[in-house]
Amino acid sequence: MRLGCGGCLVSVVLGLGLAAGTAWVGFRSLQEPDVQVDVPTADDGFRAQQKVFNVFRSGAGRSRGRSLEVALTERELNGFLSRHLAAAPEFPLTSSTVRLLGDGRVELKGRLALRHVMPRPELLLPTAWLDRPVWLHVQARVSLEVEAARGHRRYLRLDVERFALGRQWLPGVVVRPLLSGGVHDLFRWPLPAAVEAITIDSEKVVVRTAS
Repeated sequence: MRLGCGGCLVSVVLGLGLAAGTAWVGFRSLQEPDVQVDVPTADDGFRAQQKVFNVFRSGAGRSRGRSLEVALTERELNGFLSRHLAAAPEFPLTSSTVRLLGDGRVELKGRLALRHVMPRPELLLPTAWLDRPVWLHVQARVSLEVEAARGHRRYLRLDVERFALGRQWLPGVVVRPLLSGGVHDLFRWPLPAAVEAITIDSEKVVVRTAS
């Protein structure tokens, strides 16, 4: 009898511990990650938009015959993201911020409704939770990916090194099955065929196109 009561007590303690742990993880996933950057201005966003336009114009062949090198500062990059990511109706990432870590690495944070974070969230979460925003926090290494099998299409690729919901870091093995296809699309951006190289240091991103 005592063993039975002891087993009940252990079950209750474990249950309470699991509930408290789940609540703690949920609370931390709602907290804003601490990623400090200089606040961009409207001029920063406009300059970045013009620079990105020049890269795509080069890829379309309108600047054929000469190479192009475009550098975006961290403020310009954040100005561009604030103008365009939040405006995407199918995937509205808000309050997005990118910090350049140097050596080809970046840190990204942004806020997104739970319905966009995981695949088939309606099967796992109450309907009232689906529009609740959570913070995504990613540290990744950036590279230029060239698909030899598909006409040498080029992509800006982010290989995730660390990932968190809010301030709750998660094991790398859960990143792929946990996240929706829309979030994975954040880690792979199509680029013009003329893009030849991308370099990142702690002050700027440099995109070079072929002549």
